[in-house]
Amino acid sequence: MTPLVTIGMTAFDAEASIARAVRSALAQQWRPLEIVVVDDASRDATGSILAGLAAAHPELRVFTQPANGGVAAARNRVIAEAKGEFVCFFDDDDESAPERVGAQLDRILAYERDFAGGAPVICHTARRLLHADGSSRIAPTMGEMAGRPAPAGPAVAHRILAGTPLADGNGACPTCSQMARTSLYRALGGFDPAFRRAEDTEFSIRLARAGGHFAGIGTPLVHQRMTLTADKTLADERRYALAVIDKHRDLFASAARYRFARDWLELKHDWLARRRLAFAARLLRLGANHPVGTTQRLLRALPNFGINRAFRRFHAASGLR
Repeated sequence: MTPLVTIGMTAFDAEASIARAVRSALAQQWRPLEIVVVDDASRDATGSILAGLAAAHPELRVFTQPANGGVAAARNRVIAEAKGEFVCFFDDDDESAPERVGAQLDRILAYERDFAGGAPVICHTARRLLHADGSSRIAPTMGEMAGRPAPAGPAVAHRILAGTPLADGNGACPTCSQMARTSLYRALGGFDPAFRRAEDTEFSIRLARAGGHFAGIGTPLVHQRMTLTADKTLADERRYALAVIDKHRDLFASAARYRFARDWLELKHDWLARRRLAFAARLLRLGANHPVGTTQRLLRALPNFGINRAFRRFHAASGLR
């Protein structure tokens, strides 16, 4: 039987982009399909635009949160309302290639058959990042190599938290390019609503701890617009990234490794925020106290330098700190 897929989308003050994002979902080649959009108490015309779209498209269902609770809580509402066997998440300002849903479903089903052995499987695709200045860059994801086991289990958690080397493990796993069985999301309790940022990172760590396999697609099937909004400050990025490390502190083999992971993240944010003196001072301290670990992390960071530099420019252009 052909499985029903739920496209899940959360929206907040997205009047300029929500219609385009919903049309991208409606244009998916896969059927049967439903689209569940949760409006996170938008203050602009997002709600009325969604109401008009829902009146014209019976496969679209819209729900409105009573108060703004953040993207994690809104995604949990998507999971609760989903009727599909699978959930594929879209963002309210992105567009996906028409073949995206079908390609991710095929990847999951083939991987479950050939490699998973009953373990949970999640699929992300690479993304094309579209910047306001017209430039673009492809961001890879984890597990892009087909025909072999993908990164899985605690090794993925250690890769995310501490940068531990992992074959086929470079690349991000954001929710906007994510698809998995609905039962997987429900079994893990969805996204942690305490995280208004980095909720996707925290979810990936819990999935990895549960033995999950991260099977990716190297084709950039998501075109992600790097939009400037008030909830995308570097301060919030830093705060919630540190909270992820703290929540999963027990995964670190020692207190020293836990502190190093926090210090490295602080170093990264000094660089992103262009705090040059703070960056230099912290790098010297890290190098003196952890010469081997610091050298290794610097070398591992090189493949992502271009993406991180674009991310720094993005925040510099926003003026939000």
